[in-house]
Amino acid sequence: MADELRLPDCSALLSFEAALYAGRWEARELAGLEENRASAPLVDGVRECLPFLDRLATGENKRADQAKLKFANLVCVASKACPDETIRWYQCVQSAASTGAGVRGANVGCMNARKRLERCTQRASSLLVSAALLRGDHSIE
Repeated sequence: MADELRLPDCSALLSFEAALYAGRWEARELAGLEENRASAPLVDGVRECLPFLDRLATGENKRADQAKLKFANLVCVASKACPDETIRWYQCVQSAASTGAGVRGANVGCMNARKRLERCTQRASSLLVSAALLRGDHSIE
């Protein structure tokens, strides 16, 4: 792990995206999310990230290209749910890289930004679950 950038855990949102991509949401469930004032922009935003999954699904990309696509997809999905937190984490990682801090420096120096992004994406995932199950307006705040 010392040689790899520790990415934010956005697995719940990425699972939602994968289910959306695979067509595992029934029309009525998806309609409930799209009718919800709080979840509709998130659903629309995640849809904008689906081309990354299309490109990954072709399997024609080299391993390094697939890693870049997965990273770009994670940043895309996270930014749709939590734009400010995603920007702060991404800028922190870029800053660490430009100062020569390396991966370890980015992991340590950007830990708080990564954790804030993780908490925000968890709240967004909870919003989607609530909207799908309760059919009421809920907010991420």
